[in-house]
Amino acid sequence: MLQAYWYIAKMRILTTIAYRFEVFAAVGSQMIIMLAGVYLWKTAYSGNVNSTSMQLDEIVTYTIISILLGSVFICNVQDTLYSKIRKGDIAVDLYRPIMLLGSYLADDLGNMMSSVVNKVLPLFVLASLLFEVPLPDSFTGFLLFVSSCVLSYAILWLLSAIVGLVAFWVMELGNLGMAKDSIVRILSGSIVPLWFFPSSIQTISKFLPFQYTYQTPLSIYIGEIDPLDALMAMGIQLVWIAALYVLLHVVWSKAKKKTLIQGG
Repeated sequence: MLQAYWYIAKMRILTTIAYRFEVFAAVGSQMIIMLAGVYLWKTAYSGNVNSTSMQLDEIVTYTIISILLGSVFICNVQDTLYSKIRKGDIAVDLYRPIMLLGSYLADDLGNMMSSVVNKVLPLFVLASLLFEVPLPDSFTGFLLFVSSCVLSYAILWLLSAIVGLVAFWVMELGNLGMAKDSIVRILSGSIVPLWFFPSSIQTISKFLPFQYTYQTPLSIYIGEIDPLDALMAMGIQLVWIAALYVLLHVVWSKAKKKTLIQGG
């Protein structure tokens, strides 16, 4: 069974490699965003408007690694489900002798592995040449960062899968999908760290899963939180993964029943 999922992931890797122009375009666009973000923070810090204890080199590293994570955290399951349901291809996929969502996860993982080589490594080298090597605060922090990134991706993928399954009940998913993506970008700390937000927003965000997708691993990477706090934050990530998995299971069970009832 695992061989089937590996085959799907491998085919996605080969497909992404074949479209080299898209890879170059993606690296170029991400590099522009990185340059804009870094120089924006440098300008802000030159005016002494920073309201946290973060140093300029820390916020620069935070921004660079955030861009790299954005390039590797690929969750196309939301768009895949919407497209498959709208076209009716979901019925064919349901006949396959493997788990449907598992196959979509394998496809996303293949895309992610390809992005590590095609996008993340070139961006890391370019960022190191233009600025400074964005090294982690410590080796222990790096190990915790990698572990936290795995949990972060699980949260993001589960959220995307849940939103994608909503397409079973609505005719148009576009606004809902865009709303989810916008909320994640803002409340995850991927654009601006939540430490710069009002205290009320920071308090609310602690009870939502979004800050545990980007800000948690990024905070670990730059050493903003110590290893013990990092482990506690990763524990919260595991709780969110469990809760979202249960919610996904419930929604998926109802979606399959709806598909069978409609005969699609």
